[in-house]
Amino acid sequence: MGSFQGGVTVNAMVGQPYGVIYGTGFVYADDGQRLIDPANGRYLRTATSDQVIGNVNPDYAGGFLNNFSYKNWSLGFLIDYQVGGDVFSLDMYYGLATGMYEETSYLNDLGNPVRDPIVWVDPADKSKGYAANSGGFINEGVNPDGKTNTTRIAASNYGSFGYSRLPNAAFVYDASYVKLRQVSLSYSLPSDILKKTFITGVTLTAVASNLWIIFKNMPHADPESGLGAGNLQGYSTGSLPSTRDFSLNLKLTF
Repeated sequence: MGSFQGGVTVNAMVGQPYGVIYGTGFVYADDGQRLIDPANGRYLRTATSDQVIGNVNPDYAGGFLNNFSYKNWSLGFLIDYQVGGDVFSLDMYYGLATGMYEETSYLNDLGNPVRDPIVWVDPADKSKGYAANSGGFINEGVNPDGKTNTTRIAASNYGSFGYSRLPNAAFVYDASYVKLRQVSLSYSLPSDILKKTFITGVTLTAVASNLWIIFKNMPHADPESGLGAGNLQGYSTGSLPSTRDFSLNLKLTF
């Protein structure tokens, strides 16, 4: 149904849910751990991009609509949510590779800036391991022989966290969210004020929409900021910041 930059597709396949995301995936050991190439410490990835790496369909969605009234005042708000569904983020695909995001700058397992150079205890004998002031990071997983990966990767290299070293599956995120979708405050003029007019009712309402993303799992973007609607769901690129909308409504009753 759609073929996108990064090598991912959204599909309607026999035997699969409508809207599965295909791409390259991780390679797993029998015990479910990700396999590492012992030569470089990087994750192994599938040779083809026909792996199911996501599903655009949420498990369920819903909302809570509340209205409270007191005398001539009325307050309403809507909270809605989505649980499940997946989104492939091209922004994270490139942004992690280029080091633009905060996820690429942190203290590593040794307590040092991950972007610092790798330091060996004895450069002439690397079997002695890494020095206590070494930078870099170690991918969690096992080598094909089943041994835990201990190979450290330099984080300062282009693509260490991004697309050039990881499969498409690394950039698929849970699209769940909880949002304060709308708040409205209304005031109706007392009927006594309108007795000598031809107007029987006046209500002024202030409305604010998309006020707050209370919870989400997708980093640096609104989970709903996809490329399109209809069949083109589950793919996010060039996401702009979400906007809040404010409006005033005047209702006259004759």
